[in-house]
Amino acid sequence: MREEKLSPKVKALYDAVIELIAADIDIKEMTVSDITGKAGIGKGTAYEYFSNKEEIISSALLYHIDRICSYVMEHLDEFADFKDMLHFILKCMDEEIVRSGCFIKFVHLLTDNGTVSRSLKKQIHESSKEGICMPDELIDRIITKGIEDGSIKSEFPRSYMKMALIAKLLSYAFYVSDGCMKKEYNQEQMQQMICDSLLKELN
Repeated sequence: MREEKLSPKVKALYDAVIELIAADIDIKEMTVSDITGKAGIGKGTAYEYFSNKEEIISSALLYHIDRICSYVMEHLDEFADFKDMLHFILKCMDEEIVRSGCFIKFVHLLTDNGTVSRSLKKQIHESSKEGICMPDELIDRIITKGIEDGSIKSEFPRSYMKMALIAKLLSYAFYVSDGCMKKEYNQEQMQQMICDSLLKELN
């Protein structure tokens, strides 16, 4: 699903979905006309590439998540240890949540059972065959680094380490994105607490 492999029209459709999500348009209410209008292409053109609205939206979200995860993965080797990697991932989450909020929508859809959610889950299941980078790969990468540098104990079951990391990352994402929540700490302070908490829990 790399950008260079996409046709310009498909990329325009994907970008349109991301822009509509960033504009806080409800995914369930989004129409093919909304997407094609934003993309600047005819409605019939969308059906040359996709069967329905759900496929367009889920493909766009998967494309977007792949781009984010690929970017993070490409830069992880720049960081010396588990803690620095984790800080980098948290900062990237900050930027993504402010820019579009697609990550939060992606997570919501994974816990939903609507038509877009089912389409997304189906595509995720098939994504391993296409070399699409997913958050799970990032989690595995930083766990491996943490074991190598001694930040986390190798005797913990890997499934437990993944659950601990995912729980903290998701909690942080919802903390940052919730405009109604009273924030006693700024994002840098919260990131530091998350890192310290995980290091304490896993060591």
